[in-house]
Parts: sequence; C-alpha cells; structure tokens
Amino acid sequence: MAFNVGLAILKLTFGIWGNAQALISDGLNSFSDVFISIMLLVILTIATKKPDHDHPYGHEKFEGLAYFVLGVIFFITSIFIGIFAVESIVAYIKHPDNFDSPHVLTVIVSIIALLIKFVLYRYYLIISRKHKSPTLKADSKNHLLDAWATLFSVIGLTLAQFGLIIFDFIASIIIGLFILRLAVQILLESVAYLVDQAPSDEEVTRIHEVILSIEGVVTVDDLKVRNHMTQKYVDVEIGVKSTLTLSSAHKIAENVHHKVESEFPEVIHCMVHVNPHRQ
Repeated sequence: MAFNVGLAILKLTFGIWGNAQALISDGLNSFSDVFISIMLLVILTIATKKPDHDHPYGHEKFEGLAYFVLGVIFFITSIFIGIFAVESIVAYIKHPDNFDSPHVLTVIVSIIALLIKFVLYRYYLIISRKHKSPTLKADSKNHLLDAWATLFSVIGLTLAQFGLIIFDFIASIIIGLFILRLAVQILLESVAYLVDQAPSDEEVTRIHEVILSIEGVVTVDDLKVRNHMTQKYVDVEIGVKSTLTLSSAHKIAENVHHKVESEFPEVIHCMVHVNPHRQ
C-alpha cells in the first residue's frame, strides 16, 4: 500500500506541476489502488475467518463482494478519466494556443512509475496463485493494467514534448479504456462468484465419471456442482441396488463422499443421497 500511496502522490504532484493530463489520470488511478489496498486488508481478514454459527458455510463470499466493489470503483474511475480527457481534447481543438507541452520531468516520472508497477504486478501474481485468492488476482491484474496505462502515458507525454500535445489527452482516453475493460471483466467474474455459478461442463463431467467408477454405484441420477468462490460444493444422487441393506448402501455413499473430496481438493463438501435402483 505504501508503494501505491507514494506513486499516487508522485504522479499527481508532477502531473499537476508539469501540466501532464495523462500523468494526472494515472495518478487518479493509483489513488483508487490505495483504496483497494485498504479494502483488501479489511475484507481478507473477514473472508479468512472460520465458519461460525451465523455463517456455517464460511465467510469467503465477503471476498466476492469486495471483488464486485473493486469492479464498480474501476468503472467509475474509467468514466471520470474518459470524460475529463474528451473535454480537454475539445478545448484544445478550439483553443490550441492555451495549452503548453508537459514538462520533460513528467516523462521521467512516468518511466519510473512503469517499472515499479511491473514489479508490483509480478509480486501480486505470485501470491495470488499461492493463496488462490480472486481478490489478490484482481489486484495483480490491476497492477498489470496500470503498467500498460503508464506505458501509454509515457508514449503520450513523449510525443507531447515535440508539440503533439493532443497525444497527452489521447493517452488519458486509452488509460480510461484499459480501466473500463478491467472493470467489466471483474464485475462479470464477481457476479459469477456471488451467484454460485456452476463450473465448466468438463469439470462436472470429470466428477460424474469418478462417481460412476465407484463400486456399488449403478447410476448417477442427479449431479449438481456449484462454485463457492475458488472452491466447490457437490450434491449428488446415486442409484444403488434396491436389494442392499441400509448399512451397505450407506457405505457406498460414504465411499462416494470421500472419493470426490480426495480426487478434487477444491471440493469443500460432497453431499450424497442414495436412491434404490430397480432393474
């Protein structure tokens, strides 16, 4: 978070002082990162709590909610940057003499910010894979987006040094579009997390095949799999011979339960219902 605070202050200070709109837009984006970092600290503390009486299925969906809020923040930021840049382009076309080229130091600041953002992207990508956290994954994507956005800022500010000032504003629009694309992607993914969307057909088919391979299972009458953030719940109805004793049928159900959870570590719980199968 300290890096984001420092970057935001650095970009905005030199952006305002050096008359560089692309750098100002990049600075606003970095301030949204500061808010995101604070939210991560709070939400991840809640999401990693163990199940309790009020939340018997755990607190993981708080992370999904945070993921959704991140998408909303990015969306609002992108719209604000886009509107500001378009207004500047219109003003520049009408009165080009009222605008000065950004100071050369703004290019240097953008290059430094680009290098820092790339390092942050690699760091968050590694820890998101280690902890399998969608929120940390979103933050790593955000840092990569910031790196691309800052790259366009460098290009726009460099061209502006040669009198092509409009490219400073165009760079701002491109930064806004990058943020908008990420916002839509995060919103779609977060909704999928929050509504318990089913995994891919391939994943469900693999679970179906494993269940059907267990001794004593005659049929799989019904199979439902739902995502629970990065994990899954499985509800299955199996058919067993109707002549089996209750104890024998229960043993088969237990085998299904343990086999699914051992073969698929991401499955939190497998609920098995037994139906009598008649030839």
